[in-house]
Amino acid sequence: MKKLLTGAVLTVLSAAPLQAASVLDPYLGNPGDCYTRKYDEAHLRDHPRQMVEIFSLAHHDSYQDPQGELTLKFGFTTRNGRDYEGIAICKGNACRVEGDGGAFTLKPSNDALRLDVNAKRGMAAEGSFDFVELSETDDTVFLLYPAARGQCIQ
Repeated sequence: MKKLLTGAVLTVLSAAPLQAASVLDPYLGNPGDCYTRKYDEAHLRDHPRQMVEIFSLAHHDSYQDPQGELTLKFGFTTRNGRDYEGIAICKGNACRVEGDGGAFTLKPSNDALRLDVNAKRGMAAEGSFDFVELSETDDTVFLLYPAARGQCIQ
């Protein structure tokens, strides 16, 4: 009887998902899911303190951290053409950037996802030569729209 019960428990545990479902799954829960925004010249002219010209956020296809509900990758290009990227681990709609890189939240906003940089923790990302902190600029809120896989960070 003990063997039968142990076998039943193992069967149930092996059928359980490795990660809990995330409230972000309908938007970024599947490989290929991504959101992006390329700011036009008029927007950048109206926001001279904004550094980010292009921002993208995607499901992390090759890795899902078991400590979170959803692992995302993000990247952005600044006005000077430098690229930065990072990985975020999300629980609910709150995401923390790996490597003590700050935090952000995501929430649906009509046909977009709104990314709000955490006011206290900020949000940082690494580039080839340096890193950048977004909380010190006019880059604290991004409206990101669904995009084809090739338009987002790979």
